[in-house]
Amino acid sequence: MDYFKDKVAIITGGSRGVGFATAKELARRGAKVVITARGEKRLEDSKNKLKQMGADVVAVSGDVAQWTHAEKVVKAAIDNFGRLDILINNAGVSMRGDFEDLTADVCQRVVDTNLTGCILMSKAAIDHLIKSKGHLIFISSIAGLFGTPGASLYSATKGALTGFSESIRLELKPRGLHSGVVYLGFTENDPEKRILAADGSLIPPDRPAMHTQAMAADLIVKMIEKRKRRLIMTPIGTLGWLMYRLSPGFVESAILWAKSSQLGLYKKMS
Repeated sequence: MDYFKDKVAIITGGSRGVGFATAKELARRGAKVVITARGEKRLEDSKNKLKQMGADVVAVSGDVAQWTHAEKVVKAAIDNFGRLDILINNAGVSMRGDFEDLTADVCQRVVDTNLTGCILMSKAAIDHLIKSKGHLIFISSIAGLFGTPGASLYSATKGALTGFSESIRLELKPRGLHSGVVYLGFTENDPEKRILAADGSLIPPDRPAMHTQAMAADLIVKMIEKRKRRLIMTPIGTLGWLMYRLSPGFVESAILWAKSSQLGLYKKMS
């Protein structure tokens, strides 16, 4: 029997991108899924696509940074499926721009979704995950392994997930809970994806894809099954992380040099 057969998973940001790809992979392996996102129409379309696969799926639209919504999503999982085994905190927003140029609204929006949303969803789900000895997963980024210029708030919020996950793991591993972090590289985008510019306007992503959504979903699901604490998605991310641990100053100098030289490598690392 597949490990995920009849397990119940919540995926935030589950209407598109890596979130939707992960929901599809879990459903393919027999899990029941609850997806949530802000865009109601796109969420409904994604739910219908999952149903066409034969999935047991519930969709709940709303903002993960609101406590009432976090409670509502978890309640939907329990009311419909009777348990909760997996929470994948995937919802996130990306930004580009130097810190001095960011508006206060952009700062707040990034923190609300990328960090506050993870905290509130985790809090709403934690008792059920302890009961099932389940999985609490955070989707971070290579930019969460070390700070990168032009992504200060994104790096800050994604980096904070490491400390959050590690603390929860130390508190609750003795009770059977698995907590882990996935550090995505730059992933292929849906055509309509936009990120926040410094002034709050929406702009197309400007980084080359390192892997497909399906590849990311497959590795995330395997990481959950093996109960690993960390998954760094790309070789260049692993290399950067190891080098940063050995010599932060060298990595800083390399990033600044790559940025000033306008090399493609800088975009891959950031």
